[in-house]
Amino acid sequence: MAPTVAAVETLERVRFGAGGGIYHVVATAAETGNTIYAFEATEPPGGGPPLHTHAGEEEFFLVLEGEVSFYVGGQAISGGPGTSAFAPRGVPHCFKNTSTRDARLLVLFTPAAIEGFFNEYGAADEDGGAPPNEILLRRIEEVGPRYGLEVLGPSPL
Repeated sequence: MAPTVAAVETLERVRFGAGGGIYHVVATAAETGNTIYAFEATEPPGGGPPLHTHAGEEEFFLVLEGEVSFYVGGQAISGGPGTSAFAPRGVPHCFKNTSTRDARLLVLFTPAAIEGFFNEYGAADEDGGAPPNEILLRRIEEVGPRYGLEVLGPSPL
C-alpha cells in the first residue's frame, strides 16, 4: 500500500541523526527567507552528535523535555526543560541526552544554509526508516565538509 499524502509530507520533514536522534523539521530555509533552519530533536538516552564545528552558522538549543548536557567551547552545562545553549560559528560543540528517557530539544541554525547538510546526511533509508548509526557517521564525514561542518572527534560528554 502506498503512503498517504499526509504520510509522505510527514516523512519529508523527518531527518535522522547519529546517536539515534529523530529530527522533525519545523522551519526551512524557504519558509524563513534563508534566515533560520529549525527542528525538534528527540534523542534517546545517551544520544547526541559527535564534537563538531560549523563554519557558517550559529546554533541555538532549548531543552523541552529530559536532561541534556551541552559542551560549547570547552565548557559543559547541563539542565532540564528551559535550559538553553548557544554555539557561535567555529566553536566546537555537541550535546548529549543524560536522561534515562527520551529528551526533546528545539535546535535552530542561522543562517539556514545548513539545511542541505541535514537533507543529505539525515535522509531516511530506502524503507523510510532511520539508517544504521555507522552509515550516519560515515555520511557526516562525507557530506559535512561541503557545508562547513567538521567533526572533531567523539563527544567529550
